[in-house]
Amino acid sequence: MVSIGNMNFFKVNQCGLYRVGHKECYGIQLAETFDMLWRWAANRPMSTTLPWDAASLSSRSKAYLRDIYKDEETGDYLVVLWKSDANSSGGIWGAAEDGTIGEGEVVEYTNQYKGKKVIWGKPCYYWVIPKHDSVISIKFDHSVCDSQLFQDFIAGCITNRVDHPTRKKEKTERGAVRLSHSDPENPYNFSYRFEVSLRSLNTTNAALKKFAQSVTHIVKRETIQVGAKDERADWVKKFNESIPYVSAKPKSKHRQIEIKAEAKPTVEEMAGIIEKYAKEGRKSNEWDNVGFQGEKGIIWVDRYRLKDELVLNDAKSGVLPAVYLYEEISRNRSRYVTPISNEIEQNKIDNPDSMDEADVA
Repeated sequence: MVSIGNMNFFKVNQCGLYRVGHKECYGIQLAETFDMLWRWAANRPMSTTLPWDAASLSSRSKAYLRDIYKDEETGDYLVVLWKSDANSSGGIWGAAEDGTIGEGEVVEYTNQYKGKKVIWGKPCYYWVIPKHDSVISIKFDHSVCDSQLFQDFIAGCITNRVDHPTRKKEKTERGAVRLSHSDPENPYNFSYRFEVSLRSLNTTNAALKKFAQSVTHIVKRETIQVGAKDERADWVKKFNESIPYVSAKPKSKHRQIEIKAEAKPTVEEMAGIIEKYAKEGRKSNEWDNVGFQGEKGIIWVDRYRLKDELVLNDAKSGVLPAVYLYEEISRNRSRYVTPISNEIEQNKIDNPDSMDEADVA
């Protein structure tokens, strides 16, 4: 059975301990973060891996650690999260609630299911590459991707669940968790942060360079709220006076607007806009977006995000084990990593004085 996974590339902007108002990282960077997670997960029941209080954060989806694999040779990790779906709608799976991480049967949902107690949901696959400060999500038909949930899960685990033998963990009066080093010469309090953003094509990419030459405008679409109190900008309200037919529909609480500004961005500026506004799994009918107006029309930012495909010619049925998925990835690892390496090398050339740990790894 052939199965295709769509790969979205993320760069890690922040990972580790930070002081308020400072950009410098004081430990628990990407490799240490996932090594701590990997060790903490060993022989642990999946049901115990929810990293926040579900009652106090009822609006947030529940997320559990279903599986995690570490490749000793490369230092890579393959993480399988379990995004819980309490509605138990069709097309989801059930993972044994008290099954050990990476083990136990996974069953497909049916109305007649009467087996062991399970957590209904779908898997989320993430390939973590610490040497390049990168994360790649892999989306199959049977899985989902949720980069915000992934960020929340990692930050929640490191902050609330994982032990810190060489650090002290304390709560502030407002309930925030603060970590500090045991070393009296380093008395500062830190918070743990984990933030990623989608990668755009490298600025040396020929297609991006060629398109940049034809860009004349930047286009932004957004949905604004129109309630009893009209909070629209003055220039938007003017449309009602001059062109009454474009006013919001009666009793409508929202309005879709499009702003087009004349601009001639550089390739580097375009890359920054793509990384900021590109969205993982944006729906085709979703209005809010950002794009570039060129000679042949508008090109939306998602087109120029860095992406690839993982083709499994003999895919296992159901939820994929982490070790199996990583073995399939490793067959073409260099192909997937090369665009990231090229970007790092280009950054060395463009910014020789700002090399970070990923540049020298």
